[in-house]
Amino acid sequence: MLTDIQKKSAQAIVNIFETGSVLGEYGSVTVLHGDSGHLTYGRSQTTLSSGNLYLLVKAYCDAPSNVYGDRLQTYLARLQAHDVKLDHDVSLHALLRQCAHDPIPDGPARPIPRAPPDRRRATRC
Repeated sequence: MLTDIQKKSAQAIVNIFETGSVLGEYGSVTVLHGDSGHLTYGRSQTTLSSGNLYLLVKAYCDAPSNVYGDRLQTYLARLQAHDVKLDHDVSLHALLRQCAHDPIPDGPARPIPRAPPDRRRATRC
């Protein structure tokens, strides 16, 4: 079992690797050419191709008092279908960035409940 400091240290390392920041960037949206994860989002860069981005956004939409749930709801079917055209949907990217600032506890990049961690990691250029 990890101690609290060990867990925080490990998370900081992942955050640096994924977003370039010790605390992570909840609003980080990344698409890298040739990346099998396709669209990635949040502090730990949850991916479209894993299905975890759908789970994360669905959990946010289901959370009471969310600010952007109605707008994100329109993307759920495409997220669930792993629609890679979302890689280039600048409206979705902007909306995800806005969601990171939603004042609800555990906003979209801090899922309710936590989405499973992606097994594949992508680096940012």
